[in-house]
Amino acid sequence: MSLPKLNTPTYELNIPSTGKTVSYRPYLVKEEKILLLALESQDERQMIRSIKEVIEACTNGEVDTNRMTMFDLEYIFTQLRSKSVGESVQLMMKCASCDNEKNQVTLNLENVKISNSDKINQTIALTDTIGVTMRYPSVDTILNTKIDDESPVVERIFSVLLECIDSIYSGDEVFDAASQSKQELTEFVESLNAEQFTKIREFVENIPTAEIDVDYKCTQCGHHNETTLRGLANFFG
Repeated sequence: MSLPKLNTPTYELNIPSTGKTVSYRPYLVKEEKILLLALESQDERQMIRSIKEVIEACTNGEVDTNRMTMFDLEYIFTQLRSKSVGESVQLMMKCASCDNEKNQVTLNLENVKISNSDKINQTIALTDTIGVTMRYPSVDTILNTKIDDESPVVERIFSVLLECIDSIYSGDEVFDAASQSKQELTEFVESLNAEQFTKIREFVENIPTAEIDVDYKCTQCGHHNETTLRGLANFFG
């Protein structure tokens, strides 16, 4: 006689960058083990890889984690975590006034939001006739940049910036960035003046992120703290 199988509920969410609706299930013990091992490693790269693996499993392959953005990954993970373990995450936070690190703060993952999602113009005019259309970098782009963390910061930023160029237009002519060599894209960007380059750099610097506002009173000095948390480590608890 075979052992009984437990029914697992399914839910729906909208992917922030596309608005596409996908179905997902909570992660199970076998996936939680993967996440716990990644958390123990304190290695952000391993955390990202593990979360990709869990998302693929829990969405039955509906989500292409190789192409998704980092803020999509962060948001989807918070929804998975909320339905799998619970909405609340307990963190110990430092007071900005007295440096007391013993403030236990409860975060509700239902309050996670995506910053800047409606404020970024992905088409950037560089001259009256020439401009670029940008795209958000994929998780793999960010991951590969982190792997190459021995390179100078400027080179890593430049590498991400090149990956964010989707196309270049000149009048009615459009050049697909994927059809150009890295050298050609590099030469194009290096030919920009400071003002033009700043426009593109600002797109990269303001890429949306998953974030949650935190508001708490210090148990030691009574100071009212307000801050915003971003990044996977804060949602991993």
